Amino acid sequence: NIPKTTTRQQQTTTPPNTTHIAHPSQQQAGLCHQKELSYQRSDSNDMLVDAAFIGVGAMTGALCRYQIGNIVTRKIAEEHPRWSHYQGWHTAGINILGSFVLGTLAGIPTVDPAASHDHRGITGRGRLMAGVGFCGSFTTFSTFSVDIVGMLSKGEMTRAFSYMALNNVGGVMAAFAGFNMAKKIISR
Repeated sequence: NIPKTTTRQQQTTTPPNTTHIAHPSQQQAGLCHQKELSYQRSDSNDMLVDAAFIGVGAMTGALCRYQIGNIVTRKIAEEHPRWSHYQGWHTAGINILGSFVLGTLAGIPTVDPAASHDHRGITGRGRLMAGVGFCGSFTTFSTFSVDIVGMLSKGEMTRAFSYMALNNVGGVMAAFAGFNMAKKIISR
C-alpha cells in the first residue's frame, strides 16, 4: 500500500474561461491531465493588446524625441552658433516636458468606459500607451546621465550641476504642475 500523493498543481481549482493545453509529450504518453499545463486565454490576449498599446506609445515617443533632437541640433548649428554650448540640453527640455505629461496623466482618473457613464478620465490602456509607452520612451534618464558624465569628464562642474538641477528640479516642478492642472480641470 503506497499512499497516493497529489501535487499542489493538481489540487488547484479551474478558474472560469480557462483553456487547458497538454504538452505534446504528455499527449503522446496519454497523460492529458487538464490541470497540468494551462493558461487563461483572456489573460494572454489582454497582455498582447496591452503590449500593442505600449508599443504604439513607445514608438511615437521615441520618434518625437529623435525629431526634437534633430531639429534643435540643426537650428543651433545653422541659425544660432553662439548657442553651441547648449548643444544636448534639449534632453533637459524633453525630460521636463515628459514629466509634465506624465504628471498630467497621474492627475487624471482611470475610467472603465463599459462600467461608467462618467468618461472624464483615461482608460487603463490609454494610460499604458501614454504613460508607459510614450513618456517612457520620450524621456530619457540614460542620455541625461551620460550627458552629465561627459560634462564632468571635461571638468565642466558648474555646467554639469546646472544641467542636473534643471533636469531634476524642472522635472519635479513640471510633474507637479501637470498633476495639479489635471486635477483642477477634472474637478470642474
